[in-house]
Amino acid sequence: MKSKSALLVVDVQREYMEPEPFVTCDGDDLVAKCRTLIDAARAAGVPVVYVQHLDDVPPADPAAASICPEIAPRAGEPVVQKRSPSAFFRTDLERTLKRLGVKTLYACGLATFGCLNATVMCALCKGYDVTVVHDAHGAQALGETAAAQVIAQFERAWTAA
Repeated sequence: MKSKSALLVVDVQREYMEPEPFVTCDGDDLVAKCRTLIDAARAAGVPVVYVQHLDDVPPADPAAASICPEIAPRAGEPVVQKRSPSAFFRTDLERTLKRLGVKTLYACGLATFGCLNATVMCALCKGYDVTVVHDAHGAQALGETAAAQVIAQFERAWTAA
């Protein structure tokens, strides 16, 4: 099977976007940016693979862990559930990507400094060609470091990897 690309949408869930959403490097709405990418991928016939983080202790509102409804998966689109930062650790993500013939990943989602980073670094170690879409991943400020600075630091690290 010919190698192809996929869009990997990581942890864009209600619990991380409400009440204070994670923001992109330019302060824009992350969900809207992801929706644009998802629409473009679908139109081009590029598979969209979702990652959903589930905690060992469910939130008080079970719907909080759901993927944001504005970008909800369509029937047949894979949703990989994980319980650790990397979407590759103890999940079927790699098997799903192999079944789809994917070797190139375009990634978006959350959080720049957390699960997205862990997933991207694991993907790189496994030999995937990975591009994190510049304005479609989000962070919050870390201490005195603004979200935009956090994002820039991780983008430099991914480029150097």
